[in-house]
Amino acid sequence: MITIEQYADLCALMADTAGDQNKEFAIAAAHGVAAPSWLEAKAFFTAKMTDPSDMGRTAMAFMPLYQAAQARARGGQAPCTLELYTKVHAEMAYRKGPDGNQINYQLVLAEHGHTHQSWLECEGYWTPRVASNVDPKFDAASATRFRQLMQGESDRIFGIDR
Repeated sequence: MITIEQYADLCALMADTAGDQNKEFAIAAAHGVAAPSWLEAKAFFTAKMTDPSDMGRTAMAFMPLYQAAQARARGGQAPCTLELYTKVHAEMAYRKGPDGNQINYQLVLAEHGHTHQSWLECEGYWTPRVASNVDPKFDAASATRFRQLMQGESDRIFGIDR
């Protein structure tokens, strides 16, 4: 059985496979993990992370490992700019469709060239940096810039001219 650290690394490398097992097997093999071992680990960790009796412990252990693996895969760079993060965040929160209802977030993501998975990476990167000074990743300058950008984006969406 592979470790949770190895599992997180492989999951980050497989982010764009869209569940294609052949692609997953190729990535696993390239990193010394045979297909049966990958399937066993995937089933095991998925079950642990969705088991209510685990009370989120496995998921809480996995997420920082996964985010670190994503950062390594990106060479330490942000997955998207703060400006793009803010624009998409605002549109998902405030934009309405022609029927007056909130627009489907999948449409917003597609319009900005993101999949659900790639957006989760952007959220995982930026949210702790701009949302709360309780998180050690909090960045006061980015948080201030985010608030300014968010005001501008919400004004744009609502048609407010200041």
